[in-house]
Amino acid sequence: MSTTLSNLILCLFVTAGNQFPGSIADTIKISRWLVCGPFSVGTREGITEVVGDPSQLNPVAGESLPSGLVSGGAAIWREVTADADGWFSTDYPDVQWDTIQNYYGISGLVALGYAYAEFYSSRQSRALAAATRTGSFLLNGRNYLGDVYGNNWFLTPVIIDSGINRVILRLSGYGDQRVRFMLLPAPAPLIPVTQDITAPDLIADSALTGWLGIPLLNTTAEMLYRVKLKMKIDTFLIADTIIDRIPALGVKKPAIFVHTPVLPYESTGYKMVLTVGYQDFEFSDTILLRSRRINQPHKRTFVSQIDSSCQYYAILYPANYDPSQNYGLILSLHGAGVEASGLAECFQPKDWAFVVCPTNRRPYGFDWQDWGRLDALEVLKEVCSSLPVDLDRIYLTGHSMGGHGTWHIGLTHPDLFAAIAPAAGWPSFPLYVPNFLQRSVIFAEPSKLALREMAARPDNTPAFIENACNLPVFILHGGEDDNVPPIHGRTFALWLRSLGYEYVYKEVPGVKHWWNYPDGTVCVDDEQLMTFLKNRKRQNTPGHIRFRTADINQSGKAYWVKIDRVAVVGRDAFIEATLSDSTLKISTVNITQLTIDQERLKIAGSLLRLKIDGQELDLPFSGKDITLHRDKNGWRPGAYRKGTAITKRPGLYGPAKQVLFSPFAIVYGTQDPNLTPFLHHSAVQEGLRWWLIANGTTEIYADTEHLPLNRNIVLLGSSEDNIQTARIARSLPIRIHQGRMLCNRVDLGESLAAIITYPNPLNPQRLVLCRFGTDSSTTKLSLFWNLIGSGTAIPDFMIFDHRVRRFGWKGVRAAGFFSSDWQIEPASCFVEK
Repeated sequence: MSTTLSNLILCLFVTAGNQFPGSIADTIKISRWLVCGPFSVGTREGITEVVGDPSQLNPVAGESLPSGLVSGGAAIWREVTADADGWFSTDYPDVQWDTIQNYYGISGLVALGYAYAEFYSSRQSRALAAATRTGSFLLNGRNYLGDVYGNNWFLTPVIIDSGINRVILRLSGYGDQRVRFMLLPAPAPLIPVTQDITAPDLIADSALTGWLGIPLLNTTAEMLYRVKLKMKIDTFLIADTIIDRIPALGVKKPAIFVHTPVLPYESTGYKMVLTVGYQDFEFSDTILLRSRRINQPHKRTFVSQIDSSCQYYAILYPANYDPSQNYGLILSLHGAGVEASGLAECFQPKDWAFVVCPTNRRPYGFDWQDWGRLDALEVLKEVCSSLPVDLDRIYLTGHSMGGHGTWHIGLTHPDLFAAIAPAAGWPSFPLYVPNFLQRSVIFAEPSKLALREMAARPDNTPAFIENACNLPVFILHGGEDDNVPPIHGRTFALWLRSLGYEYVYKEVPGVKHWWNYPDGTVCVDDEQLMTFLKNRKRQNTPGHIRFRTADINQSGKAYWVKIDRVAVVGRDAFIEATLSDSTLKISTVNITQLTIDQERLKIAGSLLRLKIDGQELDLPFSGKDITLHRDKNGWRPGAYRKGTAITKRPGLYGPAKQVLFSPFAIVYGTQDPNLTPFLHHSAVQEGLRWWLIANGTTEIYADTEHLPLNRNIVLLGSSEDNIQTARIARSLPIRIHQGRMLCNRVDLGESLAAIITYPNPLNPQRLVLCRFGTDSSTTKLSLFWNLIGSGTAIPDFMIFDHRVRRFGWKGVRAAGFFSSDWQIEPASCFVEK
């Protein structure tokens, strides 16, 4: 057993009684497994047409399943023995991995397999499942989240049955896999996961007033309330609070306010004693907090506006820091598997800039897209509001995955930065690890794939290369990089060159993905790169703008122009604007309303002559924002007149994943006793996923409870299953009537599932995301598509059938984006009647 897992069990646990089901007494390790595979899957899809529902597997050694990756076309269920620590390897026989890779490239190695085992328990018991390097597993037919990254601190609370228990592991990744599964005792009903604490560093000779995040894992089958939490350093009580609503077999990671006295520097750090109490239970552990000097790289925490969780960033102060002076800021994005605090250690202090490293929410996080992008922007805002930063000297850098993030965030928000410097950066998922083996790509009709590509369009970073019109770029790459080959950096350089944009391409011969120079300088701190940044200032009011966006909610502003409304949601909007003396020339594509920030324009006189899409307007120059909209007669001053009570706007725009861009609650239905256990379990697993992937926290409610309507809401279950869905069903453009799915009154038939994102009729200032089906089977199917991850491509709504389990988007019957007035619009959707 690993040290991390051992420490969890050895924490002090005191109780005066136990009303919960007992824990297993000893660790359960399964020595014999039946393994079958591999089966080809497409990258970032995970669908194999061989097994539709893994919970129905009941294999026998020697039986087979068809597989195109195995010689002879059949994968045999065979016995594999785990070692003393519970690890085993797939070692698939008769698979010519080298030949497959030579033909298909790395995409051909993406595969899925299954491992099956049974074990006996004399009674129903609580336990913690350690499913290391496994994305998910099934225990007695229920799907659970595994420790996909091999963190060791991520343990899944489970209840094992009396009698025979069946376990099925999903083994996914590149080629053969080495995984572990075992069940550990749950030493208390509530466990603080101290290995995943989000804590600031203690700065020498300073008091800390800030935030700390601590995961509380509920190992019981009921919601826990009024949990007492205290933290002490020596005799100083730094936190004393009550935590409510920790979901059954789930987790909550609240942001805890802490206040410390002034503490001197201590090279070994400070021990903080954490005590968690619930009724007669008390659980304690000791956590070591780092002590740092102000001139050392250190961690700071803040409360995220995304979900009210505690997040951290690492910061390195300028050399010879003087708080009366303004400094530049280097925002540096880490690579996959790297901690932000570790990246900050790679830089030498600059006398001209802070170095700030956000987290992407986790070391793997979201590839700096979606919530990763938002995390970087939150950190930037946090630092700029608290430290003397020159807003015209903000620079964006990053390495590997962070290099991709530099391209993505830099081209999405070009007006925030004076320059960007991607190192070893890849362009997009399809260009980095191609997705041509996805079942959706192979089987879905072009019209469906076109809609999916519209949903994924904001992540297609190269499509927005022209946004670097006023953004100098320094590209750094190792000439022998075998992780992110230099062809990616070279190609970006060619694109920039073809546009006539300012860039420098530096390829270092003979080095691979990460390197140090002979003088010890780390590649991310490259001297030429830093000099390039230091010599740049942001063009705050450029005379020429080119800006493209696929989602004006994500990115609708460039310098002194903002796109407010588009003709067709989901399609690119493009604007090119040139200011010369008192004349402003603008050409647009797919834009019906825009705003010009006249305060930032420098023109002579009191009149602005506007030439827009071949039309001329003379506008008074007032120095204030001026809004124009386009109707059938052309452009005219003023905002678009609302045709409906609600319109798409920032925070209320879609697509589906935007529901999770603000604090949200998951609400499961309780009206069908046969379906309720599944819906509740699914809600809990989504909460665990949000913690594992996003370092986040959320609330889980039953539909019978009073809901916090100031949050976005995720509803699980149809109007027959979920009281809250029933309250709003008639106000939704997609609903169920007499067991049939209606999409804008078009009858699509039976046996269909739906995902819909829409303004909450109970509070139209917030979004609701509904997952439901025409029957219990399709309601379960409605949870097939995962939202919490990078690269998800789900529009505002989707309606689909059981074929998605085998063929992806081939099984989608209708999907699309609502119009700017939240109506179903043929130009941005398809409906298969």
